[in-house]
Amino acid sequence: MNIYYLVVLLFLLFSSKANFLVDYNSAWFGLEVFMIIVAFRLKKVKKRDIQYFLTCLAVYFLYIAVRFKLNKLPADYFTSDVFYFFKFAFTAYLFCVILREKALYYLVKVISHLAIVSLVFYSIQLFQNGAIVKAIGTTFESLTVDDGSFRYTNFVFFTFDDIHYYRNSGFCWEPGAFGSFLTLALMFNFLINDFKLNKEALIITLAILTTVSTTAYLGVFLLFFLRYRVLSRGSKIAIIIFAVIFALAIPNVPFLGEKVVEIYEQDIRDLKELEQLSVYYEDVERQIPLNRFASVIFLYEQFNWKLFLGVSNQYDEYYINEFNVNISNGIMDFITKFGLVGLMVLLYRYGKLCRGYLRKTEYVCYSILILLILSFGEPILMLPICVIFIFLPTFKKQDFSALSFDYRSKYLPLKRPNTI
Repeated sequence: MNIYYLVVLLFLLFSSKANFLVDYNSAWFGLEVFMIIVAFRLKKVKKRDIQYFLTCLAVYFLYIAVRFKLNKLPADYFTSDVFYFFKFAFTAYLFCVILREKALYYLVKVISHLAIVSLVFYSIQLFQNGAIVKAIGTTFESLTVDDGSFRYTNFVFFTFDDIHYYRNSGFCWEPGAFGSFLTLALMFNFLINDFKLNKEALIITLAILTTVSTTAYLGVFLLFFLRYRVLSRGSKIAIIIFAVIFALAIPNVPFLGEKVVEIYEQDIRDLKELEQLSVYYEDVERQIPLNRFASVIFLYEQFNWKLFLGVSNQYDEYYINEFNVNISNGIMDFITKFGLVGLMVLLYRYGKLCRGYLRKTEYVCYSILILLILSFGEPILMLPICVIFIFLPTFKKQDFSALSFDYRSKYLPLKRPNTI
């Protein structure tokens, strides 16, 4: 295991929001100290990198100061936003400083290995409704930190939840999140390997299938459509055929059509009965689990125009005393934290990274849509795994993917730069 592999492994485990380490600020501080030492030992830190970081810091502080003044919220909201930067954003920045052009390669490599680990434990999980895996997790937690949950266990590299006993959560907090991480890794793998179906692609795709995640499945469907467009440069007729097939699949595939409709209808009912639900969930000492669509409506009703610049990283305290709800829409969660402006900045930087490989606006739009699909279900945009998109285009060399000869001859230099 080389130092790059170790840095990426730790980065992913902390980004997973699942294991006991992520709950301790001291552990995050230790990770950042370790990454700083590695960066200097490898002589990765340059003067322009420090200048770039200070510029980002200044822009971020100006941004949160302006919206804090406009929103007229308590001082601890501002403190929370500052803390977020030095906890999540600074970790993502250090990751980019160390990995630079190696970032996507090592992300694919480590996630594919974690996918193999998940498949091993997932196969064990299928026996006795996960009793064996849960026993392993419970034993591990008895030696570390027990979260007190009767249905949820985690032993750093794998998570088990009674509710999802037939689904693979991998190293993340739930199957949908794991599916999002895997889909991003599959896209990175395609970008740096000319969209080839190599060993890593097959492993990651198999792991995605075991998550039984609607958003991950939709994201992968669009990703393979992007692969088709890039490699065979299909006609408009082919695009129409793909669209018709997808349209026919939605009402006939249960986890696509029926599930989405049921979620929407249930969300509307929950919003109408929010006061009654508050009483029930308060009695059982749980949060009201608002689903995808209800989360959007609820947050819009709470903050309205404030969503343009965002409210705060701890916006939930604004309404928590009246409605103790749990938000499950990652896009709306990010907008409420950092505003529509923040979302546009993130998507622009992510698109710039993808454009370095794809070089065509149509393909970049597909890649952005994939990220939006994944984050519609899970709050991954605010995690370091996605915050790296802000910084990575600055640190990454132009090691463009070769793709086909026609693609190279039209969009790229004939001589391909050395890549990993």
